[in-house]
Amino acid sequence: MNARLYQLDPASLAQYHELRNEAIAATVAASARAAADVDARFGFASPEACAEELDHHLDFLRPTLETDDLSPFLAYLGWWTQVLASRGLTQLALQLALDELASFFIARLGNAALPIAAALGAGRAALAQGISAPTYDKPCPVCHDEALPYARAALLGERVGAMALLEAALAREDSLPQVAVHVIQPAMYEVGRRWQENIVSVAQEHLATALSQTWMARARALATAAPDNGGRVLFACLAGNHHVMGLRMVADAFELDGWATHSAGPDTSLAALLAKVRQIRPHLVGFSVSLPQHLRGVRDAVAGLRAELGRDCPRLVVGGLVINQFPGLADWVGAEVLGADAVTAAAAALAGLTGHPH
Repeated sequence: MNARLYQLDPASLAQYHELRNEAIAATVAASARAAADVDARFGFASPEACAEELDHHLDFLRPTLETDDLSPFLAYLGWWTQVLASRGLTQLALQLALDELASFFIARLGNAALPIAAALGAGRAALAQGISAPTYDKPCPVCHDEALPYARAALLGERVGAMALLEAALAREDSLPQVAVHVIQPAMYEVGRRWQENIVSVAQEHLATALSQTWMARARALATAAPDNGGRVLFACLAGNHHVMGLRMVADAFELDGWATHSAGPDTSLAALLAKVRQIRPHLVGFSVSLPQHLRGVRDAVAGLRAELGRDCPRLVVGGLVINQFPGLADWVGAEVLGADAVTAAAAALAGLTGHPH
């Protein structure tokens, strides 16, 4: 049996979690000391921004410490490296942060922290050797001809041209979910990629998102749904997650397949989610994981629902960019994957619908 280099035992994992805030504070302090001696162009952020970045680092490190799979953490570091490089910043601050985190946990946990130090050290080594940014849009459905022109038009705020492209795609496909999956989804991945490379601003990204959501809402109002199939589904973006467009695509696909579809909305607390589940009694609850920092909240919510509802807990599913890139993380959060896009997910759910759960 191969030795597990990066996996913590349950007791050490609990200590890692308990020390999280202290580790962030210590590393922020160390970064502040380094920034006093190093030119700001090397990427040292404000204490508040540094703490937020460290929080994200630890979010994506934790699955590695539980599963012994280093690949998601390395992919995350690759993404972060590209964000820094596109903004004219070096990896120095990131490298020092990984070193400081390793030193902190070794000082506090001794030998129990060796897997943490090994994972952080492997990340440090990968950065030194040159690490490629991941393609978070893979696997991705086939990109239809309108996708890239739509992305360009939406980023420029060319509303008439952008809407005309979507209407042309809808006339050909005669299916809102197909247009969402094959035109809007790859277009928004392209928008995200251009933000990552510092080609477009956050304001432009928000404009493209708003145009897409407006068109989807109008197209849904005009579409005819299949007859009621007896199924109930609840979708939610948990606390800290405001990225609702992907989940809106999935909800539309389910609704048009005949599901009674409900949404808990963005930034939903576990208490609000649990109350909604008890009210609706859905067959299925779907969660979105758009960014690494959403993983922990979804995992906690899945565990909380199972603990509170027991045998009455509905089917729990998860999707989104991070899950598509690393499907094994679905097992880590304790949920299942129905598909990498709205159309395949809705088809899989419909095939598995076998009557009311209660």
